[in-house]
Amino acid sequence: MYNPWGSPMRPSSSKTAIANARQSHYSRRQWLQRVSALGLAGAASRIHLHGQQASAAVTYPIKNVVICCNENRSFDHYYGYAPFVGSHGVPAGYSQPDGKGGTVTPHHLTSGISPDPTHDWAHIHGEWNNGAMNGFYTTDGSGALGYYDQSDLPFYYSLIKHFSLCVNYFCSMLSETYPNRLYLAAGTSGGNTSNSIAVGSLQFPCILDLLEARGITFKVYHDGAACTVGGLVCDNHFQFFQRWYQDPRVNNYSEDDYLNDLTGGTLPQVSFLMTNDFNGEHPPYPLGVGVKDQATFINALAKSSYWKTSAYILTYDEGGGFFDHVVPPVFDAYGAGIRVPTWVISPWAKPGHLSTVLSEHGSILKFVEAIFGLPALASINHQFDVQTPGANNDAANGQQFGPPAPPRDGRSDIGNLMDCFLF
Repeated sequence: MYNPWGSPMRPSSSKTAIANARQSHYSRRQWLQRVSALGLAGAASRIHLHGQQASAAVTYPIKNVVICCNENRSFDHYYGYAPFVGSHGVPAGYSQPDGKGGTVTPHHLTSGISPDPTHDWAHIHGEWNNGAMNGFYTTDGSGALGYYDQSDLPFYYSLIKHFSLCVNYFCSMLSETYPNRLYLAAGTSGGNTSNSIAVGSLQFPCILDLLEARGITFKVYHDGAACTVGGLVCDNHFQFFQRWYQDPRVNNYSEDDYLNDLTGGTLPQVSFLMTNDFNGEHPPYPLGVGVKDQATFINALAKSSYWKTSAYILTYDEGGGFFDHVVPPVFDAYGAGIRVPTWVISPWAKPGHLSTVLSEHGSILKFVEAIFGLPALASINHQFDVQTPGANNDAANGQQFGPPAPPRDGRSDIGNLMDCFLF
């Protein structure tokens, strides 16, 4: 059986799902045409390996995965008032204590240039407040309670008709950017809890090591100015790893190379799009810049020959200090962190789907591992099973060692995004 996009579809017991997939062939093209009119367009895999051996062979239609991680937005801050999220959005009557015996409520931001709440370990833990989720205003003021809606994010809100949105996806740590990005790269930060990490200093394995070992092609593309080693202009988390920080595949490609690879037939099997603060939606930079770049990247993929076999995953490294009402799961001493938006965009994505499967940045690693038949990082990295280094580790409380932090892609309670697809 074949779906309208031309890729092999595994038999399904749901006639409705197949009918929806056929219908989406036309509706998604219409969606792309509408977006363009708005000026915004710009071999068999194996199932997850246990250790180094495949437990079963499964053919997936996805052969190219594109992963983009933008900056500092929580789920409620972007989609808490979206009509399509239902009970996953901000509850009726939601408020936060003002610290003076009263309460304050979220407010609609009137500008694409938003506040930038403080979002380090101490502040995020103050907002979280041991799971009470009631410290946003008292920790970071009114800026933490600002939100956007469909009038501000029409491109993103248009995605729901055709693709999947994860409504139970959390960043990995109750802290700031770089530790969370390390979880997206390696399933763990190795105990690092702040942005004070030296380039080329980390020696534990990341997803690039798994791709390289199995011969899976990859590139890291920079949106905007190319990264200068040591400068981290574009939040390229792979530059923290000793093995990779000088590798040309990590440093030498731009957004133009991504677009040219799409048209030239040279897109690797796994692509990482690295944005910077200005074009990655990081406050207080203009929101529209980053959204327009995402529209360009997504539409370029959708119009390319790779679309039939591709999945584009857009997530956010952490919540940026903005409010969210959902209590994160407690995986260990480091997180999970605040809930963040995550889109799964593909011709194989379930249209209009809200994924309630528990997910975090390790879920993206699990997805890549499943699609390309890779071992889990947790199966090859046991360095942090018992403890972590105490340096740059707020959870260590000044001690020589901190709590354990094994890679989370080994956890069975964390999903792998597969429920977002019509496989």
